[in-house]
Amino acid sequence: MNITRIDNKCSRCMLCVRDCVSGVWRLVDGAPEPVEPSLCNLCSHCVAVCPRSAIIHDGLDPDQVSALDKKKVSAESYRETVLGRRSVRNFRDREVPRNVIERIIDLARYSPTASNEQSVGYIVVTDRELIRKTANKIYSFALRLYEKTRKGPIGAIARATGLSENRYLKVMEYIKGQVPAGRDFILHNAPALILVHTPKRGSFMCDNCSLAAANIINYAHSLGLGTCIIGFLTIALRFSKSLRSSLGVPAGRRVHACIVLGYPAYPHPKTVSRKEPDVKWL
Repeated sequence: MNITRIDNKCSRCMLCVRDCVSGVWRLVDGAPEPVEPSLCNLCSHCVAVCPRSAIIHDGLDPDQVSALDKKKVSAESYRETVLGRRSVRNFRDREVPRNVIERIIDLARYSPTASNEQSVGYIVVTDRELIRKTANKIYSFALRLYEKTRKGPIGAIARATGLSENRYLKVMEYIKGQVPAGRDFILHNAPALILVHTPKRGSFMCDNCSLAAANIINYAHSLGLGTCIIGFLTIALRFSKSLRSSLGVPAGRRVHACIVLGYPAYPHPKTVSRKEPDVKWL
């Protein structure tokens, strides 16, 4: 890896040295120098922070480095995005264009990852029949478990332990009546599904996926789309090899976030009620 400082462009502001936590850039005889390029984790910060474009880094794509338009950054606009985003479980019967999903994932790749690992991957499912079959598999399994808690020894244990009062179990009779009419309580008849995954082994893999998922759902909302994170599918994928296979999860990878995506069937024009945050100041 070759990193070069263009001396006649460099203002010696030392921002590259101050911003490099990997120890690549160091102060040498009054000037910043890339002393240990082998330590670089390709975070691009030195290139991004340099006010004079005085750094050449052959490990980075210069075409991806461009000036930001700070006029487009609005705190109030972002606040409205977060306040207005809802978990959408009713979608219009309309496909999401591939180029729109590509825009969303292209932004998600800029989400921070621990040590700039950049090992987050995405599986996009737009096959409506595959989405339907996936939802049916999970629902059928949940229904079988529910029926076991209604009778026999397992039912007695469920009643004795209070498990029968679990809200997911209590609502099952209602769900059983709705499913024959075509309602999908798992993946909500969504036209698209995004699985966010990383290597099974590694530090902060779940955190990396969660950060990407947050950017996906917020950016999708700003584009007029609705999303919902489906924890049931995330759990099912952890235990079901056949489900991982049918959804194309690569060997050695683990899905940490599953997101349904589509155009909302109706708007949510108001904000919602939330508990006050539990904050401790030190």
